[in-house]
Amino acid sequence: MAKNLDQFLLSLEPSEEDAFRENAMPLVFKKNHNIFANGDNPDYIYYIEKGRVTIYRLTKDGNTVTVAIRHPGELFGLAEAFMEKPRKCFAQAIETTSVLAVRTEDFKNILRIIPELSIKINMVLANRLRRAEGIIYDLINYNVSGRLARFLLGLQEQCGRICGTGVVLDIKLTHNDIAAIIGSTRQSVTQTLNEFKDEGCISIEDKKIVLLNKRKLQQKVY
Repeated sequence: MAKNLDQFLLSLEPSEEDAFRENAMPLVFKKNHNIFANGDNPDYIYYIEKGRVTIYRLTKDGNTVTVAIRHPGELFGLAEAFMEKPRKCFAQAIETTSVLAVRTEDFKNILRIIPELSIKINMVLANRLRRAEGIIYDLINYNVSGRLARFLLGLQEQCGRICGTGVVLDIKLTHNDIAAIIGSTRQSVTQTLNEFKDEGCISIEDKKIVLLNKRKLQQKVY
């Protein structure tokens, strides 16, 4: 599978990783537990060792809008920590999730001591900025079918696992979750996923999507 550019610790030298882990506190959050909420002080940054976290915001009507999903090996809670402003988003464990939590001030001290680490943090943030720009581009240029196909193809880089029939996306997302991410409705996502199944592009196994024919999915985008 393609390398996930957000894989933070994999990019570090042993001395850099040691400095990070020496300041980290291991925590475990159960499924659906809120790790932080809108308005919280950004006291910690987090590294996911196991599990997954959804980053979301609430509309004025109280509806959930998913803005990102963080996977094992990724950091989250960075933006407000560096901006020194209250959290704008919620972070919730999608499943039982193990993290390493580092106090924001300790993390900043690590960056002062090891300035090379700042470059690697910038790479993580730059990659996320490019991804956000890509989402905006997709919303303007592609219909629901194209956006959904791009989303599924992108997920294989973060949680794809080769199986007998194709590539299983090792994450369980509701149709509402997917709709929020690609800027659509649950009904449209359900209809389009059914079309993808009928065309042999995907299958659903144990509530997980399996990519059966990536070429067909790519054709829906280009």
